[in-house]
Amino acid sequence: MSVMSIASTGMRAASLGVQSAASNVARLPVPDATRLGVAQTAAAGGGVTATVITAPDDANAPIADLLTAREAALAFAANATVLRRQDQMLGTLLDRWA
Repeated sequence: MSVMSIASTGMRAASLGVQSAASNVARLPVPDATRLGVAQTAAAGGGVTATVITAPDDANAPIADLLTAREAALAFAANATVLRRQDQMLGTLLDRWA
């Protein structure tokens, strides 16, 4: 698997994390609302597979959801940086060969 594929799967997983946390925070006032979470597993050859799941109830859910959203946003930014650096390295390599 290429660096681009690995980083893009990480970005997708991070995006799902932000979306599920935001959904949980938005549905706080709704009684008996189902909490969402993201299950991540390592993919063969690199990267990650992410799936939205039902999360267990948690008394500290609002705080945990906000922390999860922040963590996912940082993971997204880190994977985006990897993509940018890979693109720069490829451009440098092509410039040297040209």
